[in-house]
Amino acid sequence: MNKVFASSRRFSVTFDALLVGHEFGVTSLSWRPDLGPGSIPTILSSSTDSSLILWSPSTILGAAQDRSTSIWINRQRFGDVGGQRLGGFVGSLWARGGQEALAWGWAGGWRRWACKNMGETAAEEDWQELGAISGHRGPVKGLAWSPNGEYLISAGCVFSLSRPLAHTF
Repeated sequence: MNKVFASSRRFSVTFDALLVGHEFGVTSLSWRPDLGPGSIPTILSSSTDSSLILWSPSTILGAAQDRSTSIWINRQRFGDVGGQRLGGFVGSLWARGGQEALAWGWAGGWRRWACKNMGETAAEEDWQELGAISGHRGPVKGLAWSPNGEYLISAGCVFSLSRPLAHTF
C-alpha cells in the first residue's frame, strides 16, 4: 500500500534545458568534473547515432549575449557523421578529471577524445581523437587488477584461434 502525505511546502520546477542535437536515442548523460575556478559547466551525451556531444550554456560562449538565458548549445560533436556505425554508443564517461571523453559501443570497442588545449572559453578548447582500448572478439575467461591497481588485464579466446589472447588496459 502506497501512502501519500500532504505538505505545506511549495516547490517550483523549471524546465532548464532541452538537448536537441542527436539523430537517435540518447544513451547517457554526465556532468564534466569541476576543473577549478572559471571552469565551464559541460554535459557529455552519447547516442545510438554514434555521436558524443558536449553541451554548455550559451552565456559561456558569448559575452554579448543576455546573461539571464539558460539555453544549452551543442559546442563539440565527436563520433561518426550520420550515425553510420551499427548500434552507436551504449554509453560514455569522463576520464582524467574531465580532460578526456570516452564512449563504448555494443561490440565492446571504445573510442577516446582528449582536450589538447584547455582554453579560457569553451570555443577555444581543442579536442582530438586518440587510440583507445579494444575489446575481445570472444568470451572473457579471466580478469585481474595489477597489484598496485594501475592496470586491468583480461584474457579471452578468439573464436577463429584455439590459443588465448590477452589485453592490458
